[in-house]
Amino acid sequence: MSGYDSPFHLAEECSNANVASPRAIVLTSATGGIFGWFLQMVVAYTVVDIDEVLESELGQPFAAYLIQCMPQKIVLAILSLTIIAGFFMGQGCMIAASRVTFAYARDGCFPLSKYWSHVNPKTKTPVNAVWFNAVIGILLVLLIFAGSVAIGALFSVGAIAAFVAFTIPIFIRVFLVGNRFRAGPWNLGKFSMACGGIASAFVILMVPILCLPSVTGEELEYVNHLHFLFYTILTHCRLDLMNWTCLVYGGPILLVLLWWFISARKWFKGPKVNLDHLMLGREEAIIEGHIAEEKGKADADGSSTYSPSKTKAAEEKAS
Repeated sequence: MSGYDSPFHLAEECSNANVASPRAIVLTSATGGIFGWFLQMVVAYTVVDIDEVLESELGQPFAAYLIQCMPQKIVLAILSLTIIAGFFMGQGCMIAASRVTFAYARDGCFPLSKYWSHVNPKTKTPVNAVWFNAVIGILLVLLIFAGSVAIGALFSVGAIAAFVAFTIPIFIRVFLVGNRFRAGPWNLGKFSMACGGIASAFVILMVPILCLPSVTGEELEYVNHLHFLFYTILTHCRLDLMNWTCLVYGGPILLVLLWWFISARKWFKGPKVNLDHLMLGREEAIIEGHIAEEKGKADADGSSTYSPSKTKAAEEKAS
């Protein structure tokens, strides 16, 4: 659920990023979708007993599935590769989280920003931001010792947070900016609006679904009358059957929104531009501007010509 977003975070390091980055995003998503669908088809046609897989004492349905249809040595080999892949995926998530922390701190909208935005003079990287995320990640993983409910509350945020984060700019582009959007050299052309609309509709559908509990009927406790709410929660609520996504994701989002309306909107004016971006053709435009300025002065003095020396001076002034 995290690997396909790698091209987003590598955009700043790409050469010819306005072509390479969107191409990588589309190819990564398409490749992951095709192979993911193929994997699901293989599992669907080779699983022996679905109930046994889901209720296995191993606590890992994928491992239980492999045991049903493969020899032990092959199972161990596949699980080893899965663990290695998961570890490297975790490193990718760490990089992405550290970059986000550094970006917010660089813009001055993160607590103790001056520490997290510090760039190590030797490595030229935001080491403090990396260590900040490493410590937070280690502490959160320790929730696994508190039981499946606690760690499940953490994992449940993964899908809905990614969906919302990736779809916000798509929704703005399709429904707010529309035809005023300036497309890059590599784009989806006439399919752009359609793809963006479908993506937005899909997320609008999936967000409520991902917040629903996974059990229904007699196993799901609910409240019929408001005055019995607290009594029911204290006596009958099954915390292990609750979907914690609303609380774990919605709680911090609510706090951030309150922080924005109470304080941040008064002083945060957007990302800070702290680099002199040299875009293609920028130097030529500046030189031409200075040359035009010299020509204007010459015309004002009654002279219709300007010397090459003035042109050279304009170039030196621009540089």
